[in-house]
Amino acid sequence: MTDLFAGTTILEFGGGAAGPVATRYFADHGATVIRVESRQRPDFLRTLRLTPDSPGGLDGAHHFAVLNANKLSMALNLSRPEGVAVARRLALWADAVAENFAPGAMAKWGLDYASLVKERPDLVMISTCLNGQTGPERHYPGFGGQGSALAGFNHLTGWPDREPVGPFGTITDSLSPRFAALLLASALLHRRRTGQGQHIDLAQVEGGIVCLSESMISYAANGAILGRMGNRSRHEAPHGVFPCAGKDRWVAIAVHDDEDWGRLVHAMGEPAWATDAGLATTAGRLARVDELERRLAEWTAGQEAPALAERLQAAGVEAGPVEDFADLHEDPQLAHRRHFRDVEHAVLGRHPVETHAMRFSAMEPRIHAAAPRLG
Repeated sequence: MTDLFAGTTILEFGGGAAGPVATRYFADHGATVIRVESRQRPDFLRTLRLTPDSPGGLDGAHHFAVLNANKLSMALNLSRPEGVAVARRLALWADAVAENFAPGAMAKWGLDYASLVKERPDLVMISTCLNGQTGPERHYPGFGGQGSALAGFNHLTGWPDREPVGPFGTITDSLSPRFAALLLASALLHRRRTGQGQHIDLAQVEGGIVCLSESMISYAANGAILGRMGNRSRHEAPHGVFPCAGKDRWVAIAVHDDEDWGRLVHAMGEPAWATDAGLATTAGRLARVDELERRLAEWTAGQEAPALAERLQAAGVEAGPVEDFADLHEDPQLAHRRHFRDVEHAVLGRHPVETHAMRFSAMEPRIHAAAPRLG
């Protein structure tokens, strides 16, 4: 079985998640990905939770380890001419260059596309940062937390009578690498067919905005600014998460139409409150959504979330247990697809690393090496 990107070399500058997650797609399918790092200014994921007593120091960072499996690391001091010279030689030699610094950083070292393409006309390079390489806000250096707010996710997340809370984590840092991987693979294919290189400019904020199409279209077409609704839907009821037996255990239930409601009523054993004719239509349920959710929560509260979700699914109702991170590691579906693969790290020992969600019929993603030690 030949790895999809065997023989491809990608040189990676930057840090955090947005850049490294994108290149992992290539590393997991045979590419050689070389991270250019600095001992003077290490990737902040290497310093996350670092203390004087941390085993392995910069090499013992858990978050860095799970994102950067299958890669190599080279430590260069880019404040020195000899370090820049080595980085430049690597950039001109590699099949592609990926970077996620703020605009201007690569140009400061003469490693930007405009500088490199003079010596390598077929250069393929991708730059991904918060606001892109152009525009009045291009120099604003930020992460996915700011990206989430700027793209509109925070405005939509939370409850209508409270402040916006934003989705968990740095969502644009999670979305943009998927775009970046697709774009970089497309550019490499284009060069193979035409001999032409190119520079790809990916703005994380814009990548997030295109994932909020309903909100954008609602405003463009009707002038409606969609806001926070908690777990509710504007068009369906019930639609939310409901308490189950145990500490912080929940089940998610979505009823899309009146037929779904009938299936849920039947699965509940047709209690008197649920057979009320006023709840038989979507409009009726939306009008009485507070009462509906209270009643449904009373019904779910004493039941085990996984068993309840399975029972509702069997009845034709969309439902699923709300899994925590321990649940994910025990999930039989994820285990079947081998989503988590174990690696042996020089400092951390044996630990799980995630694969990507995609599976090619003719090739399996391989986690053949733990994340590299610095340099």
